[in-house]
Amino acid sequence: MSNTPIDRRIAREAAGWFVRLQNSGAGAAEHAAGAEWRARHADHERAWQLAKRFSERSQQLAGDAGRTALERPRGLDRRQTLKTLALLIAAAPLGFAVQQRLPWREWQADERTATGEQRTLHLPDGEQIRLNTGSAVDIAYDESIRRVRLISGEMLVEVPREHARRPFIVDTAEAQLTLLGSRFVVRQYPHSTYLAALEGAVLVRPRLSRGDDGLMRLTAGRQTHVTPLAAEPSLALAQNRLDWISGVLRVEKMRLDAFIRELDRYRPGLLRCDPAVAGLLISGTFQLRDTDQILHALSQTLPVSVHYRTPYWVTLTARA
Repeated sequence: MSNTPIDRRIAREAAGWFVRLQNSGAGAAEHAAGAEWRARHADHERAWQLAKRFSERSQQLAGDAGRTALERPRGLDRRQTLKTLALLIAAAPLGFAVQQRLPWREWQADERTATGEQRTLHLPDGEQIRLNTGSAVDIAYDESIRRVRLISGEMLVEVPREHARRPFIVDTAEAQLTLLGSRFVVRQYPHSTYLAALEGAVLVRPRLSRGDDGLMRLTAGRQTHVTPLAAEPSLALAQNRLDWISGVLRVEKMRLDAFIRELDRYRPGLLRCDPAVAGLLISGTFQLRDTDQILHALSQTLPVSVHYRTPYWVTLTARA
């Protein structure tokens, strides 16, 4: 994420939209207006993502202790929430830049990538984590265990077998993964965890499994999806699941709406597909460094038009 300070006016607007849309009474028109505001400028989207980040972080810290200040937008609490959130958004870039320069600590630290960004983290014991676009992890080391929590997005993890003095555990919303000197990819979906073992092996324990009943050993060359209750039977690794490491998106007869959802992960702003063309099928290999070129290619190969309301609000529709 950029370290450029966010204008205070934009920070206040982002706080206002975020708090308003967290209200269960917000209707479709308000959500659409909020989406339009986000798409108007890259800093609008950046401020919105920061608001989400602070809300998520406050919920993590609160745990089960009760609702946090960012979740109580009523009366005086609402005004205080708006003020606090706006200040956090405006000050965030400097704060995150400082945090990235701090040395490793024994307590948990956050690392993130912005939309379209990939970054490699070098961990103290020789492990490496390659974060894909829009990803976030918490990292915690102590004398007995090494632990990484994937909050969102996707990562490639490499754990050399010779550095297996302490357990290396990856937590996701659905599972606990224990690495056995391995190289693997994990992605957090809204309701499941995707896991692919490239080398070595991974022990997979779904969150709600009892004892060792749901335990799975995923070996090299296999992939699976995990829910809180169970891991699906493993399948042979689909090689295109690793293409993002090379900055490539390769698909074979994928629905256009699914393709646009995947491409949206790499492009700032809002990218949408009209239902009238959602079922069109697409195949090909696309370079993710230039999403505008990908959209242009779609307009040349499919009966669709690409409409730019702003550079950050793009919709694919049926060609007239």
